[in-house]
Parts: sequence; C-alpha cells; structure tokens
Amino acid sequence: MTRGVSAVARSPLSEEVKAELSRLTPIACDAGVLAALLPLAMHLGVPARRLAHVAESAVPGPPLRRACCRRTYLRGLFLAGGSLSTGRSGNLLEIRPPPGETARARAVLAREGLPVQERVRRRRVVLTLRNADDVAGFLRAVGATETLLRFETKRVSREVRGRTNALVNADAANLARTVAAARVQVEAVRAIAERSGLRGLPEPLAAVARARLRSPAASLSELAARLGTTKWVVRGRLRNIVEVART
Repeated sequence: MTRGVSAVARSPLSEEVKAELSRLTPIACDAGVLAALLPLAMHLGVPARRLAHVAESAVPGPPLRRACCRRTYLRGLFLAGGSLSTGRSGNLLEIRPPPGETARARAVLAREGLPVQERVRRRRVVLTLRNADDVAGFLRAVGATETLLRFETKRVSREVRGRTNALVNADAANLARTVAAARVQVEAVRAIAERSGLRGLPEPLAAVARARLRSPAASLSELAARLGTTKWVVRGRLRNIVEVART
C-alpha cells in the first residue's frame, strides 16, 4: 500500500496542522485510538507516518466513549486524510475518512458540535467544514493551538480589511453622489438665473441658490451652517430649485 502524498497535493496550512498534531505525544488510550485508525488510511504524509510508527505497538482502543478519545480520533482523521485551505474564496477543511470509517467519523464530528457537509469525490466520501467558526472549533478540538492562532489572526485581518474596504467604498459612493447632486443644483441655479433671474424666486430659495453658486463643492451641512438652518431644509429648497429649473 502506498503511503505518501506529493507536495503539489498538499497545502501549506494542511501541513502546518499535521506537523503540529504529530508533535503531540499520545498517551496510552490515544495510541490505541490512532493504532485502530491510521493503518486504514490510503495515504499518509511524513508527520502521520511518524505518529503511526509510535502507535504501531499499541492495542486498538475501546469504543470512543470519552471526550479525549473522540478528540484523538479526530486528530487521526485529519492526519489520515485531512486538508485545510483558506483564501479569498473562503475556508475549506476536508476530511477523507479511511474505508469503513465514514459513519463513525460523521457521528464523532456531530457529537463535537461540528456539522459537516458530505460529498463524493473519486468514489470516496469527503466530509467538509466551510464555516470559519466550525473550522476554528475543529482546530481547537484536535489541539492544533498554534495553527488556530494563525488561522484566527488571518481571519481577523480579512474581516478588518473587508470592513475597511466597505467603509471606503461607501464613503466614495457617498462623495460621488454628493458631487453629482451639487453639479445638478448648480446647473439648475444658473438656468434660472439666465432665464428669469434669481430675484423671481422666493427669498428662502434665492438665498440657498446664491449660497450654492458661491460654494459649488460645499456639503449640505456646510450650506446649512452658513444660512443658519438645517441641512434637511437646505436639501428641500435645493430640490425645489431643481424642479423650478425643469419647468
């Protein structure tokens, strides 16, 4: 049986998790769980092969009644056929259970509060987690604390960057709308001035029209401060001016 995975088929984050998990020294019951699971795997990377060698002499453990045994079982699942990738498209943790272990793997994951999705790839069942909280929960459950810290750091960084970009885009959109509205207002004031003069307007509208001409780039709040009123009043009067220009 071939036990090896090419470098191309492995992602750096997956290898980080496996390397960290292989450094955890198994206690007696851990070794029994791993001895019952790892030999069933189709392919084992270098970290998993080292751990499988440590567990070779152990007697396969009893049913997974204790939480520590279930979490050791999850460690073995990932070492035997797991991968983790993160990026712009999202997070993806995959587990390919060894033959005959799919039902138990699904049950243990569910018992640990990790609702996996299931699909078939190349006639093998693949259990997947995509939600960032679930991925973090799995890393926490299997004891991959170093990788969990790196994962959470990247996650927070992406979320902060996303919120920052959203705020910048919102500010840019608001500025673009403000500039476009101001241009329409200035054109309306000039059209009225050329057609009949601003004196034909009621004084409140005329005052706003003159203020807009003097400060084409000013915001509604700035115009309101100069006129001693509110921006809502200024917005309404400018809207009336635009309607007058169109009639």
